[in-house]
Amino acid sequence: MKKILIVDDSKFWRLVLENLLSKNGYEVIISENAMQAIDMALKEYPDVIISDCNMPGISGLQLCLYVRSIPAFRNAGIVVLTGSDDVINAFWAEHSGANKFVSKLLPIDELERTILNFVQQDFYADKNLRTFSFNNIYDVLEQKMRMEILNREILSLIQFARDEYYVIKELRSFLANFSYFESCALLVLSPVEGRIYNFGFELQKSILKDILIKKLEKPLEQSNWSYTGNYGPNITVSEDTIYYTVEYQENEIGVIAFSNVSEVRNLVKVLTDAKDSISLLFNTLNTFREFKVASTIDGLTGLFNKKELLRFLEETHTLFKKSGRTYFVAMFDIDNFKKINDTYGHLVGDETLKIVARILKEAVSERGIAGRYGGEEFTIILTKTTKEETVEIIESILQKVRTTEFPHGRCTISSGVVSSEEYQSPTEVLKAADELLYIAKKSGKDRAAYMFLPNRSELKEFIQVEHQEQT
Repeated sequence: MKKILIVDDSKFWRLVLENLLSKNGYEVIISENAMQAIDMALKEYPDVIISDCNMPGISGLQLCLYVRSIPAFRNAGIVVLTGSDDVINAFWAEHSGANKFVSKLLPIDELERTILNFVQQDFYADKNLRTFSFNNIYDVLEQKMRMEILNREILSLIQFARDEYYVIKELRSFLANFSYFESCALLVLSPVEGRIYNFGFELQKSILKDILIKKLEKPLEQSNWSYTGNYGPNITVSEDTIYYTVEYQENEIGVIAFSNVSEVRNLVKVLTDAKDSISLLFNTLNTFREFKVASTIDGLTGLFNKKELLRFLEETHTLFKKSGRTYFVAMFDIDNFKKINDTYGHLVGDETLKIVARILKEAVSERGIAGRYGGEEFTIILTKTTKEETVEIIESILQKVRTTEFPHGRCTISSGVVSSEEYQSPTEVLKAADELLYIAKKSGKDRAAYMFLPNRSELKEFIQVEHQEQT
């Protein structure tokens, strides 16, 4: 038998509604005001609540908001009765949590029919969720206050969405206020890129990625991944690890993992209470990332585009000049690429560009950046290598291309490599690498020309000699 709570400060309407529902076989409980109604709801768990709109103290709309914040009443039915003087803002009515608004000015037979049709629907209070509920209205008010604070704090991070790492780090620190956890990892997933931020899991990158992805029912397939944080050698995760899936408009856009959590209940409750804010935050991060990718990433290869390459080069040159450090630039060109396009078509040519791009990206890793300069030309900028390490990376790239099976068969590339030593502008560095690439191409292709010379005059002299020898 359904249990129905009637809430109205009018004795007349309480009697009318009680008589209607009792004679139709429903168990009825009565309250004269919203404050009392919340206390009764927390003890009786009614399946349906019928409330007057305009009451002294807490109104019917406020009652709806309070009741809907309690998990046990998410599937309960709530109808609000309005009088002739009740003016309800459409926005607040829609977001109050009420299922239906019914005017008391309807003819009595129509009013009764409307209410009976409503209570016959599949509404219910979930008594299994009592342990997550409250004892009285003051607990409800405290919970509302807690949720408002949680959501305000999390949503305040949206203003920093351009700096995703800062946002993720601050979110992790905020969650640590509610429970100790030894490790935390966050996966943020968008159509253009998957990002993993690791704080303490001693796992291999690929292992951590697979573990997080498996927590999603329908994960987006990604070819571009970025990893932030320190990673370890382990391949398994502890059994006590808990996971929280972030969804936005029914799309899975993230996972948060915690290990060795001291207060699991507290942490889960915070994540549940703040789920809408966390979802909005993750979606905002994805939006900013998609805008950034659209303006900085080459659509075909997934590498940085020329504009972003030049911006990074300028910033790197300025920074390294001030600190007295050296960086390296290498220009690459796919040998005989026009012949590949003309013979096998542009689809094969595009696939060739993608494969070379993947080889470059994997070789550079976190030691710099790789980009598509234009056409079949690529550029890498290495900021964390010595001369010897740079040569080793370049040679490994050439060898990897030689031994890779391409759609049309064998493929090779040529490269020109310079250091930034004593070049006064980033343009000079880039032009020097391009001229060395020219030498490599003229010298037989499938090779790299290295020149770590102190100034432009020596480079020009060397190039002139090379040109004379070739002619």
